[in-house]
Amino acid sequence: MSLLHTLCLINESNQRAGHPADLAFGTVTKTAPLEIAQNNQAAPLRSPVLILTEAVVEKKIPVLQHRHHINTLGHSHSCPDGGTSTNLTDSYPTLYSLASEGADGDQSQNVVCYEHGNPLPIRDGYIVLNRALEVGDNVIMLRVQNGQRFIVLSRVFE
Repeated sequence: MSLLHTLCLINESNQRAGHPADLAFGTVTKTAPLEIAQNNQAAPLRSPVLILTEAVVEKKIPVLQHRHHINTLGHSHSCPDGGTSTNLTDSYPTLYSLASEGADGDQSQNVVCYEHGNPLPIRDGYIVLNRALEVGDNVIMLRVQNGQRFIVLSRVFE
C-alpha cells in the first residue's frame, strides 16, 4: 500500500467522522424555487441539489360527483270527473351528491380522508392526498454524493 493511498484512506475516514449519519433535517424556507435550510450557519439547499420523493410532492384525486336517476316516477290527480293516471316516463336526476360507504340512504354525506388525524383538504374539486411542501415544513433528508445532493424523504410531524 502506497503512502498516497494510505493518506487518502485517512482523509476519507476523517470526512465520514464529520458526518456520522447520512440523515439530515431541514426546514423549507422557500417553495418557488424550493429552498431548505439545514441550520443557521450554512446557506440553504436549493432545488438543483434536492431530489424529491413521492412523499413530498403534491398528489390529488378528483372528487367525483354523481347523480342518482329515478326511472319509475308516477303520479295521479283526482278530479270530480274522474282520476287521471299519466305517468312520468323519463329519467329524472337527483341533486349532485357525494356518498360514503354504507350511507343508509342519505346520499349527501361528505367524503373525508385523514392524514395524521386531520382531515385532508378539498381544493378546486380535488381531495389533496399529499400536499406539496410549504414554507415552515420540517423535512428529513438523505445526504448523498458526499453531501453534494440531498434526497428529501418526508415531512416530519411533531
